[in-house]
Amino acid sequence: MKPFIQILSVVVFLCYSLPFLSKAQQIGAEIDFFGYVDNREYKSIYTEDKTFLGAIISPKLYFAIDSNHRIYGGLNYGQDFGRHHENKENVSAIAYYNFKNRHFDFALGLMPRHERLKDVPRIVLADTFQYEKPNMEGMYFAFQKKNLKQALYIDWLSKQSHNQRERFMVGLTGKYRFGDFYVADDALLYHNALTSNDEIDDHIQDNGIVLLRLGADFSKKTFLDSLTIDAGIAIGFDRVRTEYELRTAKGFISQIHLGYKQFFLDNTLYLGEAQNLPNGDSFYHRDRYNRLDLGWSPFKKGNIEGRFTASFHIAPDKTSNQQAFTIRYRFGTVLKK
Repeated sequence: MKPFIQILSVVVFLCYSLPFLSKAQQIGAEIDFFGYVDNREYKSIYTEDKTFLGAIISPKLYFAIDSNHRIYGGLNYGQDFGRHHENKENVSAIAYYNFKNRHFDFALGLMPRHERLKDVPRIVLADTFQYEKPNMEGMYFAFQKKNLKQALYIDWLSKQSHNQRERFMVGLTGKYRFGDFYVADDALLYHNALTSNDEIDDHIQDNGIVLLRLGADFSKKTFLDSLTIDAGIAIGFDRVRTEYELRTAKGFISQIHLGYKQFFLDNTLYLGEAQNLPNGDSFYHRDRYNRLDLGWSPFKKGNIEGRFTASFHIAPDKTSNQQAFTIRYRFGTVLKK
């Protein structure tokens, strides 16, 4: 009953607001559909052997106050396949303000995660976020000029209450290009604070990671459609206050991407100390890890893309495999100029 009430509330709000917002210079509609079948045959410790099957649809309206200012309203509706009373059904509102011009992109509110954080490495944010928490709740600010783009984001995961902790993430992601080369940076701080109930014996937890990579893009110098190689360092931080002081974990990470027509290959190698990252991919909880992705895009045209990926996770204890098919279709139209 709760999801129905949430959907009805959004519809009523939009209908009530429409007469007031009709004075906007432009009104438009956007729809993002994301379907996924992700079978994870994981055998290593710290990992969860699970299959994700479902679909998420995210319709929203925008009201352009002028060429730079927009207000968005809509919802995310997600449903796992095989629905029953224990099955996850996720409805969350989309409501945010966005200022955007040539150099700046600022958003505040409840906004789709994929649009702005799709390129964040898995060691920083696990890809399960796109299934289980498609919305980012907080703030996003990006600056872009010529060959530089740098973004800062805050994602509020949980408001403090009597039984729930205050939890949030603050992150950086960016890239600077010079010629055929680039420097990429990513960082994340995860803060898991206390509840408002003093009787619960909680300890404040802080986790973080800094990722710095130097890479080269040879896409225009080979017969391949895309070829990038990068390597760098990953430094993780971990602390549970009153339990133990700040610990660090350092490692080497490298990535290779090859793309030719409808096919692609991605390989990620990590060597170093095991990371303790609650929001990163669980395979990095070990000192050696290699991920190989072999992919095929049977159709990719305009705003629609279907992708099949076979992944192999090579770890010291076991080798795991994963098969995933995803389809994403984004549509937008202007309703009133």
